[in-house]
Amino acid sequence: MVDHERKKFGILAFPAGHSLSPVMFEAAGVEYGVFEVPEEEFSGFIKARDFDGLSVSLPYKERVMEFLDEVSDDARKIGAVNTIVRSEDGLKGFNTDWIGAVEALRSGLGSDDSLSEKKVIVLGAGGAARAIVYGLLKEEASVTVLNRDLEEAQGLADDFGIEVGLLDSIEGRECDILIQATSVWLTAGLDVKIVPDEFVAELGAKGGLVMDIVYKPLMTPLLEVAENAGCRIVTGEKMLLNQACEQFKIWFGKEAPKKEMEEALKR
Repeated sequence: MVDHERKKFGILAFPAGHSLSPVMFEAAGVEYGVFEVPEEEFSGFIKARDFDGLSVSLPYKERVMEFLDEVSDDARKIGAVNTIVRSEDGLKGFNTDWIGAVEALRSGLGSDDSLSEKKVIVLGAGGAARAIVYGLLKEEASVTVLNRDLEEAQGLADDFGIEVGLLDSIEGRECDILIQATSVWLTAGLDVKIVPDEFVAELGAKGGLVMDIVYKPLMTPLLEVAENAGCRIVTGEKMLLNQACEQFKIWFGKEAPKKEMEEALKR
């Protein structure tokens, strides 16, 4: 394999300026760029295949699948691709988000606990939420998805056989782990109240865990409330780091320099 410093990698997204992926991969010695491709140029960019590997983010995780020559079983079941590698056989898509989420949750739970049989509520029904649900079900957790759009959430119910509901139906539901996987902080601002403080307080009283996949800001309004309520919390860069390490392994066939990547994120 050609030395990875001489190959062309980057993140495909629109917008892409907020991404911390370049910081991580540059710390790993990868020549890694930002491909901020507007939607009208998307198909041309993919068809040109002028790259060796891509991290794929919003809004292209689902749409990119139709342009690939092969898709991994995990990515097909999730219905979203966040990793592409180009080889002599063409473009192959993978999904590492589910691995990143599971590893992040494990770090929050600690080595003496597991996700098995935990009651988990996932907020959101987009590509990231689908990957998280897939990972949770592989770990034998009990999953409920709550979303602003019930029709969108119904797709997860049909695909994964889980319970779904509207966001405002959260009160009174049993929960050990709460995962915030909507884009609300990015689209509607930090003043939006997604979950009632009382629900978070009840979760904290029994030592529950709250994860937010957003990493800008690192301490989201939900995580601030959760920490003050006594919940264990997992910040969004944990999932980002772990999924990126899996991307590195797919691209280069070896373990990622995780410590260096993690230190880069902290800076």
